[in-house]
Amino acid sequence: MVQLDGAIPPINVLIAEDNSLVSRVVSKQMQQLNVRWDTAANGLEAVNKWKAGKFHLIFMDIGMPVMDGLEATKEIRRLEREGNDDSTCGTKQQRGPVIIVALTASSLPADRDGALNAGCNDFITKPLEQVWLAQKVKEWGCMQALIDYEEWRIWKGYQIRECESSA
Repeated sequence: MVQLDGAIPPINVLIAEDNSLVSRVVSKQMQQLNVRWDTAANGLEAVNKWKAGKFHLIFMDIGMPVMDGLEATKEIRRLEREGNDDSTCGTKQQRGPVIIVALTASSLPADRDGALNAGCNDFITKPLEQVWLAQKVKEWGCMQALIDYEEWRIWKGYQIRECESSA
């Protein structure tokens, strides 16, 4: 078990992976790291779960059915550019960009370039090594805290949204 001694900020991770064995391995790693996570079995499900929840990090398998990981990444990036509907306040509110790490069995430079060009922030090849996966969660989790500091303050309870306090 990889132990990071509380070095990971409280983040929500989405594991978009159609291979149930890989999904279980990554889920087990998230459990060991004490990170909240959810899973999606295809790219369309990943986009829908991203829209519905506040995910800070997505591990996105590139080769999935229905919608592949590159298409799903492009759709998430498109939606981020348009702004996101904040149903709590009934207004459009921009939230920080989610970190997307591509997962693939291929280590070809063209696949890495394709993932990065689609909007992925990073790229990991399978089989996944636990130490490497834990390091990515730590690095990108800390980066997400810096990217979306105000949202973190709200999440940690340091600030109450006006629309919530007037209710």
